Amino acid sequence: MGTYTARDRARAALVSLAGGTPDNDSFRHEAIVLLHRAIGVDGWGWLLTDPGARLPVRVSGENRVVDQALRRFFRMLPQAWNEPGGPGSQPPRQGFATSGPVTTLAAMTGGDLRRDLSWREVWGPAGVGDKMRVQLNAGGACWALVHLHRESARRHYSEEDVKFVADVAPLLAPRVRADLRTPAPRGVAPAAEPGTIILDQDQSVVAATEQAWRWIDRLGIRGPNPAEPLPPHVYVLATHVAASPERRSARVRARAADGTWVVIRAAALTTGSDVAAGYAVTLEAAPADDLAPLLMRAWGLTRREREVARLVIDGLSTEDIATALFISVHTVRDHLKTMFGKMGVSRRQDVAAVLTGRTPTLAHATP
Repeated sequence: MGTYTARDRARAALVSLAGGTPDNDSFRHEAIVLLHRAIGVDGWGWLLTDPGARLPVRVSGENRVVDQALRRFFRMLPQAWNEPGGPGSQPPRQGFATSGPVTTLAAMTGGDLRRDLSWREVWGPAGVGDKMRVQLNAGGACWALVHLHRESARRHYSEEDVKFVADVAPLLAPRVRADLRTPAPRGVAPAAEPGTIILDQDQSVVAATEQAWRWIDRLGIRGPNPAEPLPPHVYVLATHVAASPERRSARVRARAADGTWVVIRAAALTTGSDVAAGYAVTLEAAPADDLAPLLMRAWGLTRREREVARLVIDGLSTEDIATALFISVHTVRDHLKTMFGKMGVSRRQDVAAVLTGRTPTLAHATP
């Protein structure tokens, strides 16, 4: 556990980091370094989430347990990420570590880690002790989860540890959300045609189209071992489908390494007798209808601003927007000016571009 002086320094450094301009990977790694100085961390994982689906869209970290048994690890998660304790939900209000966005395994189990199935089956045998789970919430949505664990030889996280992380989490969450606002670089190659991957019931790859592997390369994330070659969040998506009622399909919107947007969908495969036979995973360029709601949240648009923005994307004039929403033309213009200020643009066309993942022109015009 860090001293009070170390924590004060770490907090100041986190304030500076959150307001700085390092690239996304550097930001996440440096945040972990500072958290380690403050509370002591032996392993970690960042799970960037799609707040609409409440599922991970990018998983990174230093965690030998997960890297060695990815599918097994994700099956040990709660049956569905939408259940209590999932991203965006409120954890049980019992004990100091379960009353907010930061929880510890020790608090959830009353100090007896053996009460947790995942610890008995996966973590404990690998030498892991207490685990901390941090929700990074901003604007009423969860944009990332951070998992921090200690080795079994070390003490459990303390109340002071949890309080420190709960105090600094609000510094990190807006930065994670703001990362989604960066437009795709100019000159990025056009999106490829959709790709398909077939998984068996154990989520092993049965077959995949050539385009699917191109999409995987575009995402910039490969699996941690030869037996699990897909990005971790693909396995999470399939696990979510398996655990959901009636094996309903699921989808997430993910940012590729080149700045473009991808929609990943998973659906259950069945035999003629409706027996589960595996999963079909598709990857394709994110259509505007899928992407716009996410980016509206990322830019912090109000409910009325989102309504105006949807009609701007549809190409309606200021007068037609006013008629459709039963508001005055002046009110529409006020909303547009507010959105211009938030996005740093000055044209309606650029609002539509920003909210559909395209690069704005940034030319000057009036609403």
